[in-house]
Amino acid sequence: MKILFVDDVRDTRDLFRLAFGMQGHNTHLACTGLEAVAAVRAEDFDALVIDVEMPDMNGWDAVREIRALPQGAQLPIVLFTAYSGADSRQRAADAGADVLLCKPILPQDILTRIKQLIEERAASS
Repeated sequence: MKILFVDDVRDTRDLFRLAFGMQGHNTHLACTGLEAVAAVRAEDFDALVIDVEMPDMNGWDAVREIRALPQGAQLPIVLFTAYSGADSRQRAADAGADVLLCKPILPQDILTRIKQLIEERAASS
């Protein structure tokens, strides 16, 4: 899969790129929501994994903008955050994310959820 991974913490980006790469996935990185929107405009991805708390544009707003793009309408989107709770889950749904996962989370858990989302989309087509 070609995955766009977005987080403002360099170590987190590097860890997930390494872990996803070890599973054979091509991972592109972005640091902010603005960079994520620009990347989705410029390239096709199989999935987007994006943190909520970032400078310039947070994950909530980036997901809203990406969903409004033709190439973002069907993109599987996983938001992740350190904040859990019903309010965060509702906010993720309102923004257009497919799922909200809470930190700490293992890269394999994110990959499993992405694969489930892709399978669900394929089954409903």
